[in-house]
Amino acid sequence: MRVDQLFAVIPVAIGQFDNDGTLVFANARARTLLGLDASPRPDRETLETVLAPLMGVIEPLIQTARAGLMAPPAIARFTGVQGERIVEVSVGIMSNGNVLVSASDITARESLLESLERRSRELASIFEVTPSSVRVITSDERIVRANSSAVREHPGARPQTLDELIALDQPLYPTTRQPLRKDLHPVVRALRGEMVQSERYILLRGVQREQRIVEMHGAPVKDGANRTIEAVMVCRDVTDQHRLAENLATQVRRTTELNERVSTEAERLDRMVEARSKELLAIQETRARDRRLTALGQLAAGVMHDVNNALNPIMAAAWLLDRHAEDPMLVRDYAQRIARAAETGAATASRVGRFLRQEPIDSGLRDVVDLSVIAEEVLQLSEPLIAERKVGDVDIRIHRSFVEGATVRGMSGELREAVLNLVQNAVDAMPHGGSVTVRTVRVGEKVCLEVVDTGIGMSDEVRERAFEPFFSTKGSGGSGLGLAEVYGIVRRHRGSVELRSSEGEGTVVECCFPYAGGSHVSVQDAAVTSSVSRRILLVEDNADGREFVRRVLVEGGHAVEAVDCIAAARAKLRQRPTPFDLLITDIGLPDGSGWELSAEAHAVHPELAIGVVTGWEPTVPTEATTPISFILRKPLRAATLLNCVASLSAPAATSLPS
Repeated sequence: MRVDQLFAVIPVAIGQFDNDGTLVFANARARTLLGLDASPRPDRETLETVLAPLMGVIEPLIQTARAGLMAPPAIARFTGVQGERIVEVSVGIMSNGNVLVSASDITARESLLESLERRSRELASIFEVTPSSVRVITSDERIVRANSSAVREHPGARPQTLDELIALDQPLYPTTRQPLRKDLHPVVRALRGEMVQSERYILLRGVQREQRIVEMHGAPVKDGANRTIEAVMVCRDVTDQHRLAENLATQVRRTTELNERVSTEAERLDRMVEARSKELLAIQETRARDRRLTALGQLAAGVMHDVNNALNPIMAAAWLLDRHAEDPMLVRDYAQRIARAAETGAATASRVGRFLRQEPIDSGLRDVVDLSVIAEEVLQLSEPLIAERKVGDVDIRIHRSFVEGATVRGMSGELREAVLNLVQNAVDAMPHGGSVTVRTVRVGEKVCLEVVDTGIGMSDEVRERAFEPFFSTKGSGGSGLGLAEVYGIVRRHRGSVELRSSEGEGTVVECCFPYAGGSHVSVQDAAVTSSVSRRILLVEDNADGREFVRRVLVEGGHAVEAVDCIAAARAKLRQRPTPFDLLITDIGLPDGSGWELSAEAHAVHPELAIGVVTGWEPTVPTEATTPISFILRKPLRAATLLNCVASLSAPAATSLPS
């Protein structure tokens, strides 16, 4: 076998360099260890470049070898392509003067030694700091090691053998008080190979030679041939725990005796307590029912107030609509006012539903709305209320200060309701007249709306409680829900509310929201752009609602069949292939749930799109697995419904049945 072949198979990195320091040969182990295969300049593989990380160790070895002396191997650390390595380096001079360098990778060995040394130090620290006394005793019963706790057990004495330790401890059995025989001592038994755990004895300890209860353990230490060479003795003073256990046992016995003596009396008292508890529960139920009824009555009063406020402009606009039916511009204006007032009423109904059924608000907040537009709409809706208050010398003036682009993300109906509450509160706070200023401002990444009045103001106590539900200073004329509703609406829109007021100096309410950017674009009010006609099955039990929704869909260019119950819908859906592209169903139907109908329709016709309308919060039940294309809450906006239908993928070209 040639020398280079021999060098290639041995597990040592070997490199040969000529007199000029140029690399002549490096085996595979050396090339891997030093990263030579990844070298960008293989033509410059010299002693200084190849062994640069090791030159501090190798250079003295080369000098020693050239002087004709035997240089012992040296240990070096370096970071190479394989990470941090530890190598044992040897250098020799060949007959032709070339330098032969060998390096053995001893990283694993050195790491193991370091780990063992660290573990040894850790064990020594644990040995010293443990509160139990620990002794190591050899097979000839010599004590070769004892920790600090063991030394403190016998002040002034340092037992060297097991016999000396037994003479100092004088161990006794706790129950019989008889001396412990040496052959039964835990250490002797451990030296015989037995594992002894948690045996208690009475030992003499301390300067006063006080008898203490000690828990003793004995463990054999064996060599590689499984022969016991030492024993470890661990002692833990449990005198206090033993006394506590005895005291506890005594107390348990006394308690048992007392329980037996009073059992008859306890049974009598139990019967009395049970009877009294039933009486108290009945009283509490009655009071709780009264409180619930009172709260519901207050809630109903507030809802009636808010709904009447929403209905008032609807009725007025409807009357004006009838009077000016020939004027298209006025008709469009009154229709828009009716829609906005209906949205406000719908928002009130939505909050009542969430209050009664504990349903969450839709967290989407998709619409971008302009607070300046909302505020102007509210002031227009409030004109009849303000005109009604202008009696005699009472003069209420309205000032506007709006900025453009005051956009936030939210639900326009709820925001309109919040602003309406603030404006009405401001008007109510000025029984003798004054001015109300409504302004919007942009401050950094926030949009703020302020409602300022010059009314009677609030005391510190009233201001602190102003946002509490059902708290009102208006007596029977107030529900106490206005500012509480404002606070809830603003918080749901990720905003904040600040109230500033003093008695006789008016009130400022500032509501700030995250700035949405862009312009006022409502997803619901966007124009319908799709011209694709769809075949729709509409399921709605309310006759007027069914007819108006059908007309809206037909007006949007769609072919619609409308039914009033699940049974009729099933009959329509049994036809194959399906004559419909879309199923729109109400949830509350006279013969079942719209969710059940949706699941059945999807199972029979998986390609059928499904839309849901509901008078409750538009949320899908957690157990529902049917894919829903859209879900809308009543009252429906025509544009919203048509947009949802238009956003569906194009239907298959199947004609409706005649």
